[in-house]
Order: sequence, then C-alpha cells, then structure tokens
Amino acid sequence: MNSIEFVDCSKNYLNHWLFKDFNYRFDIIPGNSYAFLGRNGSGKSTLTLMLVGQTSPTQGKVLWFNRDNQIDVNRLSGLYSLSSPAMDFPEELTLSEWFYFQSGMNKLEGISNPKELIECSELPLKAINKSIQTFSSGMKQRLKLVYSFYSKSTLCVLDEPLSNLDNEGIRLYQNLVNQKKNEKCFVVPAIVTGK
Repeated sequence: MNSIEFVDCSKNYLNHWLFKDFNYRFDIIPGNSYAFLGRNGSGKSTLTLMLVGQTSPTQGKVLWFNRDNQIDVNRLSGLYSLSSPAMDFPEELTLSEWFYFQSGMNKLEGISNPKELIECSELPLKAINKSIQTFSSGMKQRLKLVYSFYSKSTLCVLDEPLSNLDNEGIRLYQNLVNQKKNEKCFVVPAIVTGK
C-alpha cells in the first residue's frame, strides 16, 4: 500500500458532524509519520478507523492505492497494524494460545514464539500461560503495541498508544518507536488540550 486518499469525507454521528469535507492524501512510506490533533470527541478515532477501512464516511470516499492500483476495502487485512483501546482480546485464552491464534492470521517479524513476545513486551515470564482476563489494562496495552510494531505491514496506526501505561510502559513505547521509526509509517491521533 503506497497511499490512502480521503476525498470530500464527512462523518455524521447522532446528528452531529464530527468533521466535514476532509481531503488529504497519506503517503504510506517507511519513515513518514502523521498525527491527528483534536479534543476529545472531535472525530480522531473515527478518522483513524476510516483510514484502515473499519468504518465508512457519511459522505465522500476513502481510496486505498498500491502504486497506481486501487485496492478494494475488503482486501486491506494484513496491509496495516492497529493498536486501539477499542480492540478486545479473547479473554479466555492464555497469552500463549492467543499468540498462536494470531500467528495463524498475521505473523510477526522477529517474534516466532510466545516467549519472545513476552520478552519484547517486557512482561513477566509467568504470564505466558496465564489467561488474558487476569492481565492488567497496562499489560494488554503492551501486547497491543508490540503486536503493532512487529507486524509485517508498513502502516502502523496507534490510537491512544499511551493509555493505561505506567512509566516503564511509556519507556517501552518510546523504545519501540525508536527501533521501528525507519521501517514503519505511523499514524497517531493525539489529544489537544487547552483553549
């Protein structure tokens, strides 16, 4: 995937326009980074989900291109990685079971087994055979981030990447960005505060 183009995109939610007439082209090239800035409720996460084809605009269209060839929205799987608070885990699985389940769909680069996933996530080794429902929100966030950063796709979309992270988790996130910044194209919605 080389580019994603928003053409006159607007989104209405419960009779409220989150944004109108958005036009932009995202070049999906390793080393590129984009940020959506806005207050809570301004449509950043919705725009992010449109970017990866998980929701549609009320008006306008979003086009995905591999070079000059348009890609059908139903064929985007594997072309991006997404870390989002809205993502859920199959809570009844252990971390090891979840890893092999996920690996059947999307293999990771440089992580070939659950132990390596644990090491990259900086989680305790004993977590490997524990049910995910016993994990804290910070532990789950670390797994989401590591999975996104080590995905084989170039486009890495990180919605609220620091949510639920303690200082060690934030340091892990910063290290992952530094390791992968020349290999990935990052899209990160960010909250703006103040007047």
